[in-house]
Amino acid sequence: MPYVLGIDVAQGRTHAAISHRHGPGWGAPEPLWLGERSPAAASALFLDDEGYLLTGDAAAQAGTRVPSRLLTGFHRRIGDDVPMVVEGETFPPETLTTVLVEGIAEHAENQFGGPPQHLVMTHPGDWGGYRRDVLRRALADAGFTAVTLVPGSIAALGAHLPVPGPGVTGAGVCEFGADGVSVTLATPSGANGWQIGASAEGVSPAAALSTLFALAGTASTSPRGLAGVVFCGDVPPHALPARPPCPMFAGPVPPATTALGAAALAGLRAEGRGTAQEPPAVETTLLPKMDTLGELGERPPRPPVEITPFELPERTGPMDLFRRRRPLAAAVLVLAAAVSAVLITITAREATAGPDQPPAPSQSTPSHCAAPGAPSGEGHC
Repeated sequence: MPYVLGIDVAQGRTHAAISHRHGPGWGAPEPLWLGERSPAAASALFLDDEGYLLTGDAAAQAGTRVPSRLLTGFHRRIGDDVPMVVEGETFPPETLTTVLVEGIAEHAENQFGGPPQHLVMTHPGDWGGYRRDVLRRALADAGFTAVTLVPGSIAALGAHLPVPGPGVTGAGVCEFGADGVSVTLATPSGANGWQIGASAEGVSPAAALSTLFALAGTASTSPRGLAGVVFCGDVPPHALPARPPCPMFAGPVPPATTALGAAALAGLRAEGRGTAQEPPAVETTLLPKMDTLGELGERPPRPPVEITPFELPERTGPMDLFRRRRPLAAAVLVLAAAVSAVLITITAREATAGPDQPPAPSQSTPSHCAAPGAPSGEGHC
């Protein structure tokens, strides 16, 4: 049965969803079971002893025994010149993401008897054209020739608001994660798609909606003018307000919302509907031949990195202080010795003279000639 596939590679877990064709259209997206105990699987790879890469929960379990062979966080590093190294083997990040996608696509092919007609895959919202091109080329090398890359927030909108309605000026997405809430204001990109208008990262859960409404205000859109707000990720209880100013959507399984939306967008793309959800200068549908993709764009400049060396705490012993300040200590010792010598000399003179008596006059004659007629030991003076 024909189907399309949506994949959401998040920082910790990967979700996937499929949509089957029913008559002239596509059915409601359904989660594709990837994990051993849940639909999601770990966004991880593990290099085994034979040089093969395990994926998903099997990789995470093997990594608990040999952490040095576990690979994580590679999806966000796509576009980085520095490869990931495990046991002396180097892996470009885009190659690792492609291996993860291959495992999911193979799992779907075994269940449904063939490859998907179209694949929609998510990426971080701050990606530019260069990173998308790098990933598209890696996927093309693996044989994925009908692929659309969309930001995760745009895919989340696809689960509840796949296309903007008439007169709609915006919609919001609040994605809850371990590092706070990613808040996105999306604006229509024509009649059949969305694009990111503004966003904020690391927002506290309590301030998610107020931040979204502030972003809407900067775009001259009131909260009541939004087509809706989609809540996805690890949404806490009571996150949705009791009296919302616009429609709010959470879905039965908020962590899978982005993957379900990606599958819904894949159905639209398979029919030639919907936008590529990327800047117009970047083509998102892969072609079978690599020479049709053109040259890679200019690599974006790296942000400045300041490296502060770690300074060991200084010793506080007296000998260490003396060693570090030998010239100063020597000068102080010489000065102290000179002052002490002057003080000793002055003190000695005052002690000999007495406090109230003048010094005794000096005599030029010996003591036995002090008085006339005094006997002399020599018989004369």
